[in-house]
Amino acid sequence: MESALELGTDAPVLYPPTAVPAPDLLPLHRFVINFVRNPLSSLPRQVYEEPLVVFESRRSTIVWVTSPPLTEEVLLSRKDEFPKSPMEKRIFAATLGNGILTSGGQHWRWQRRVLAPLFRHGEILRYVQTMTAAAEEQLARWRADPPASVQLIDRAMTDATFNVIARTMLAGGEAEEADAVRAAGGDFLARISWEIAYALLHLPMWLPHPGTRQMRKAARRLRQAVHAIVERRRRSAQLADDLLGRLLAARDPETGEPMGDENLVDNLLTLLEAGHETTAKALTWCLYLLARAPEWQQRVREEVIAVTGGAPVDGSHIDKLALTQRVLKEAMRLYPPAPVLSRLSPKATTLGGHELKAGTNIVMPIFAIHRHRRLWEDPDRFDPDRFLPDREARYWRTQFMPFGAGPRICIGMSFAMAEATAILATLVRGARFEWDGKHLPEPVSRVTLRPKGGMPLKVSLL
Repeated sequence: MESALELGTDAPVLYPPTAVPAPDLLPLHRFVINFVRNPLSSLPRQVYEEPLVVFESRRSTIVWVTSPPLTEEVLLSRKDEFPKSPMEKRIFAATLGNGILTSGGQHWRWQRRVLAPLFRHGEILRYVQTMTAAAEEQLARWRADPPASVQLIDRAMTDATFNVIARTMLAGGEAEEADAVRAAGGDFLARISWEIAYALLHLPMWLPHPGTRQMRKAARRLRQAVHAIVERRRRSAQLADDLLGRLLAARDPETGEPMGDENLVDNLLTLLEAGHETTAKALTWCLYLLARAPEWQQRVREEVIAVTGGAPVDGSHIDKLALTQRVLKEAMRLYPPAPVLSRLSPKATTLGGHELKAGTNIVMPIFAIHRHRRLWEDPDRFDPDRFLPDREARYWRTQFMPFGAGPRICIGMSFAMAEATAILATLVRGARFEWDGKHLPEPVSRVTLRPKGGMPLKVSLL
């Protein structure tokens, strides 16, 4: 869908590109075709307007839940009735194994207890200088190019956020291992819509699809690279103060047991892939919005200069960059880095007055919730002032959930917000980002939300 920029009384009004919903519930064959191309295009219009929408076919039943009270039932008050869908484990079994994202029950709780202390606010702020350095290095790479060059922002943000994760999690890893993780992760996600569609249709895992061979190859490369890093660290007895070092030293607080190597790899890959991919996409879409709304870009720049006094962004600045964080939140509302959340109803039950059969897939389309007609005023408009404190306080807790909600809310949420704030502040202070007036990127769901055609923007160093 094309965007519009309308002149208002105070500032231009921006309606950036969005996904075009299907006009109605689609027959199964059309649903699958749309889903493989872009899962967001398989969502019917009603999902943006109604609290609950049911899709039934001979092979699968999907209930899209968008009402915050119903979403809170699924994720909070009735969470034990709606566990994580085994589809997720099937989709990521080859890469993330039985780590914190895909596991359930006692094994998930054990891992959450081990990992949680590593993501306390005070611990995260220790890494802000590393985050800022990655952004400064990206500015230096742009500075080496001709002035006002067009840069591929999506690739640059992937590089910058991966550098942060590699330095905070994998100190001592070889460059080729880091490159393998970055490249193989992209290859795996590029074809993942086929895997999700097969899981939704309950097709057997042995049945290949057009991306099967490439995904299996990518999964092997991912796990081999991370295994090599873990083995090298164990052999070296290096006491590095990075996340891997802390994971190796961590013990379950109840049993005193450490993580085994396979479980270490599961969780390192989860943190690596989820950690850099989602933040990269949040920054990519945010810089696009600021290129389209230069008045907001200038306000961010002025705030950063005022807060830092021209010094590099550090841990003491993060919580003071309030406007910068409002812009990030609005970018993640319009373009949530992880646009879908799912659960399963293993037993027959009711939800919102609707009878659910056993085995019903419950999908919370965060992309649609964040643009729902009943939840947001003028929902497709870019307006960071939605997140002024008094307005944000009135929202349901599941009305805005770029990191999920409930007990399984993203464990790296605070890390991601600190990282995105530090990198965005550093980049906007050091460069001006401009739109070419042509490229209208369609948001495409590939587990994370990617801009179709990439994100070229003109970058002028300041």
